[in-house]
Amino acid sequence: MKICIVDDAQFIRQILKDIFISLGHQVIAEFSSASQLIENVEDLKPDIVTLDITMPDMDGLTATRILKNIIPDVKVIIISAISQPDIEKEAKKCGAYEFVRKPFSKLAIEHIIKQIEDEQNSKNGAIK
Repeated sequence: MKICIVDDAQFIRQILKDIFISLGHQVIAEFSSASQLIENVEDLKPDIVTLDITMPDMDGLTATRILKNIIPDVKVIIISAISQPDIEKEAKKCGAYEFVRKPFSKLAIEHIIKQIEDEQNSKNGAIK
């Protein structure tokens, strides 16, 4: 799967990139702001986008709404230190596939990726 990582913290982008690569996926782009992603998303056509909520130019919830309008099938994973129940609900309303709290574990990310893979396989009629 093609993945874009968006977080204003470079070390978080690197941790996520290492996890996705270790799981056999391709990180096609990393951005420090949501607006950079929005500008490039039509050319990149990612399968998955990870977004922080708190970023300098545009919050992750707004970016999720915009992304889902541009590429309805994209799976958005919000990864944030802000983990109040109302924000998690709002993320789902905006179209986020999943919400992960920072600090996160490789296992949590792996579990979500496996869910997405299973959904795609069953949608494509693949035999498990």
